[in-house]
Amino acid sequence: MRMRRLLAVVLSCAVVGLPAAPAAADPPTHPGGPCIQDNQNVSLSSVAGYADVVSGLDRIARTSKGLVTVHKAGQSGEGRDLLYATVGRGPDVFWLHARIHGDELHSTESVLQVLDHLASGDPDARLIRERMTVIVIPMYNPDGAEANIRQSTTPNRVDLNRDWENFSQPESRAWYALWQRMRPRLALDLHHMGTAPVVQGTEELNQFQIGIRPIDPSRMTATQWATAQQLSMVSVKALDGFGQTHVARYPDIDITNAVLSRMLLGGPGPDGSSPGFATQGAIFYEVRSVGQKSNGYLERLFTVPTMAVLNAVARGELAGTDLSGIDAIPRATQGTCGV
Repeated sequence: MRMRRLLAVVLSCAVVGLPAAPAAADPPTHPGGPCIQDNQNVSLSSVAGYADVVSGLDRIARTSKGLVTVHKAGQSGEGRDLLYATVGRGPDVFWLHARIHGDELHSTESVLQVLDHLASGDPDARLIRERMTVIVIPMYNPDGAEANIRQSTTPNRVDLNRDWENFSQPESRAWYALWQRMRPRLALDLHHMGTAPVVQGTEELNQFQIGIRPIDPSRMTATQWATAQQLSMVSVKALDGFGQTHVARYPDIDITNAVLSRMLLGGPGPDGSSPGFATQGAIFYEVRSVGQKSNGYLERLFTVPTMAVLNAVARGELAGTDLSGIDAIPRATQGTCGV
């Protein structure tokens, strides 16, 4: 498995202007999921599988000299260990998960790269470890990832990002228990787009969408909504000028039973009891997934904004983020898959 370090690419990204005016867009039927063309021969040889997660986490933990600890949250429906890592001992807890949809291929490698960097001697990594505890989940849905399908592999194939209300799957129950125990203040969920849209009013292929709101702002507290916008602006600014990215805003959604939604709502657990808290800020990224020859670029579309957010939180800069450009982030229209 390729384990490239972030190094200069992440640490030198410019934090400057934003794209222009918004326009309306209809939300897709199924948010998330890779955009693969009909009859395309997709090679998974360069994509991190479950065995790569096991070996990658083991390697990072061994070489980190105690900075990274690997844990098991439970077991999947097929009996695979639900693995996560923690790095840092600071009071500000941050939740980062990938591959909740098993066929969204590149987010696993990306979070392993982030974890690898957080265990390094880089000054920013040291500051993050000092002030934060980062929970890293490289493969939320290992059974779906191994089968290369969106859902779990149970006979009825449950979408694990719609199961934090019924908790019908062991993965959902295990990850909820971890969330309740760790009480993260902030959360970030990594996805791939279900289509290949273009920035509205242009012919520019949209490579990255920022998911500002998993639920309607009227269902958030004022602090939660402000924090979501701050996280989003830091993410978008980090990608300004980063290749031909063409950032856009993800369509507005209001999904009650999704993972981030329940975190924000402080939704009850499998036994119906209240968790006693709610996550303060939670957003998601959607990255284009077609183009196996540009896997490294697609992975950096996750790692660059993720590291920007972690740095902003650790430096105490998040709350002071300028939100004046939030409404200027353009929307996207649905389009056919790119090449």
